[in-house]
Amino acid sequence: MSYRAPKGLQDADEYRHAGREGSDKVLFGDTLWVSVVDPEAGIHGVNHFHLSNKGYARFESLYVIDGVVQLYGNKVPLALEPDRGPWSDGRMKYEVVEPWEHIRITLDWEKYAFDLDFRGRFAPFDYDESVPTGDPMKLFDEFYGGHYEQAMSCTGEFEIRDGPAKGETRQIDCWSHRDHTWTSRFAVPQKWKVDEAHFAAHFWPSIQLPDRHINVFGLYYQNEVDPMERSIGGFVSDKDGSRPLLNAKGEIHPNDGSASVREANSFRYEFTMPDGEVIHVKSTKHHGTIKLWLRAENDLENRMDCYEAFCDFEVEETGETGTGTAEYSVAPPWPQWLA
Repeated sequence: MSYRAPKGLQDADEYRHAGREGSDKVLFGDTLWVSVVDPEAGIHGVNHFHLSNKGYARFESLYVIDGVVQLYGNKVPLALEPDRGPWSDGRMKYEVVEPWEHIRITLDWEKYAFDLDFRGRFAPFDYDESVPTGDPMKLFDEFYGGHYEQAMSCTGEFEIRDGPAKGETRQIDCWSHRDHTWTSRFAVPQKWKVDEAHFAAHFWPSIQLPDRHINVFGLYYQNEVDPMERSIGGFVSDKDGSRPLLNAKGEIHPNDGSASVREANSFRYEFTMPDGEVIHVKSTKHHGTIKLWLRAENDLENRMDCYEAFCDFEVEETGETGTGTAEYSVAPPWPQWLA
């Protein structure tokens, strides 16, 4: 099956964007997030790119390999003018092969290397079609440009170049997910002194099931708020397309106000589907967690603690099983400085 741009978007939205008037005064750019979740291969990860309007880009490859975290990150010069890539730091590369259909990501590094193809599994979803009020990211960003996500399939080779499995090349064949936003980041300065606390803030699971895919953003502390007044957004995809969810609630464990929430390993969600059906999805196995590299223009200042927990999932009502990521954030970012 082939896919096209969602209503309101176009093929050009697969590439870099110019910001709206005034965005040159803040950190603005395109952010690309692509997961790899392959329990059979023992490979779980997120490839993350920030193509900024400040003359640089950040490249991240954040993986859990056989239960061991391995991270690659680099910051390199980037032309100010929006372009169509491919974007590369010399080791890692992101290429749009065919809009809405096929992207390719490669890495050639001393610890591990890969050559991965991501192809559309279901139709992309424009987050501005979320209910009740469109993309919740608009509430936090006056320079919001756009945001779409898509269920993908991932195939390719992953070479392990160090550690106990050094020399192995594993075949990747799994479900995946991608996110593309063009927004500002961290436009409001952080406090002079950040006090330690551990507050579960947002949840954003991407759950891949045999016949459907669920992705939704919400805030833990708004679980009991009327859906019409909540910051929520998301969708379910299947062979018939992508449609907005009506509501979502999240649980995270442990969550006792201590630092243990930063190592959460158990998650449960309640989703109200487009037809009003309510389902519950729980994690059944935790394969490991990575934290995104999120900075403003000061590389030493931690601006957000956003975690990606790789899990197996089960729909409680039907017994469907799948895989995916349980993204969550903890506020405030702690420690404030990472040197």
